[in-house]
Amino acid sequence: MCNWDFPMMPTMAKNRQNMKRPEQLLAIIFLMILSSCSTTRSTSILYSDNYDQTTDRTSVMIFPYGEVRIPGKWTKTGEYATSGQYFFVGRDSVKVAIALQPWDKYEFSHNNPAITPDNFVRQFYEWDANYLKQQTKGQLQILIDNPEQNYLIWNLRNARGLNDVYLFGLKGKTAYNLRLTTEKWNEETKIKFLEQLFNN
Repeated sequence: MCNWDFPMMPTMAKNRQNMKRPEQLLAIIFLMILSSCSTTRSTSILYSDNYDQTTDRTSVMIFPYGEVRIPGKWTKTGEYATSGQYFFVGRDSVKVAIALQPWDKYEFSHNNPAITPDNFVRQFYEWDANYLKQQTKGQLQILIDNPEQNYLIWNLRNARGLNDVYLFGLKGKTAYNLRLTTEKWNEETKIKFLEQLFNN
């Protein structure tokens, strides 16, 4: 004769319900994430940096926009979320800032049909360099204008010792904003370094 233990049945049913709860919770969380992504139209940015001793390069990945490979070992010192800039320091206290952004999401280019990939770099320079000039009471000088490769290198100086060199460029749909700060390198070395970052 079979002895069914009926009091176990409610316990089994309860366990099945408990097993379904995590699945339901995960499904609800997934739907919430999916719906929030579809309504905000924002892009999640994944950041990583890594020094490779074999190649003696620091790779900075800003996904989905791209990767910048910096020769030598560089240490991240900070970031500025509003502009998407990441700051690094290398040997001899040389500093570099890197920002990769969608070209059509800047204040001056968003929903502006007058800004095209062909004129973006020059317009980016006019917009940002003039702002920085006013903020620092500095002087601007274009050092290299390369429309074929879609980048411009310029310098910002002031009487208080500011002497930064920038590269503004466009690759595909990604705007590059690179800044180099050092008094230990000459202008030619600074330019070659920024071109190397942009062209890698």
